Amino acid sequence: MTDIPMPGLERLLAACEKYPVRASSRKPWGGALTTGVPVLGRPLDPMLAAFYSLLGGLHLDLDLFVEPCDEQVNGILTANEHAQRYWPEPFRSLLIFGCQDASSYTYATVPSLADAHGFQPVVEVDPYEDIYALPIASSVDRFFDTYARYLKLVYETLDVGQERGAWPAFPWEVPELIAADRPLMRMLVDGRFDFLMFREGVDAQRTHEEIRAWIAQLRAAGA
Repeated sequence: MTDIPMPGLERLLAACEKYPVRASSRKPWGGALTTGVPVLGRPLDPMLAAFYSLLGGLHLDLDLFVEPCDEQVNGILTANEHAQRYWPEPFRSLLIFGCQDASSYTYATVPSLADAHGFQPVVEVDPYEDIYALPIASSVDRFFDTYARYLKLVYETLDVGQERGAWPAFPWEVPELIAADRPLMRMLVDGRFDFLMFREGVDAQRTHEEIRAWIAQLRAAGA
C-alpha cells in the first residue's frame, strides 16, 4: 500500500520533528489491516491502510492519537467494537481510527461517502449527550495535512507554542484550515454530511445553531 502517495502524513511527521511535539509511533506488522479487508463489516479506507503499512499507530503527546494496529494492542478494532455496541446509527457505521488524547472525541472515516477510488472523508465525532459529527477532511491524508498546518499555525503564526491551553480548538476554532480543503467544502455545500451533523436530541436546537454558525465561518473563510 506504500504506492499510495501520503504527502500529508509526510508533512505531519516533518512538523513533529520541527516543532517541540513529542511523537511516538509503532512499527507495522505482517497482520496489519489492508485495503479490501473489512473492519467489523466496514471497508477499510485505502489511505488508512497505507498509513498502517508504514506505521502501526501514531501518538502526538497531549492531542492527536491514531489507534494502534499491531500484534500487541489492536486499538482500531477495540475502538470500533465499542462504537458498534453503544453508538446509534448512522454513527456505528463510521470507522474510527483515532481520537483526541484524553477525551472521547474521535476521528473516523465515512465509508458511505467514499469516492470512486474508495477514499473516505474524515469527521470528528462528538459522542457527548447529543451525538453528532463534523466534517474535517476530504480524505485521511488530507486530515494529516490539515493537522500539520494546525501545528504550524500554533507554533509559528499564533506564537503560542508550549502554552497548550492557548491553542485554538481543533476543528471549531480553525475554520480557515478546514475551508482550504476544497473537495470537502463541495461535499459540505451539497449537504453530503447533513445526516451526521443534524440529529434529533435533547439539545439538538442549540447544537444545530452552533453547527450552522460554524459552517457559515467555513464558507466565509473559503470565499
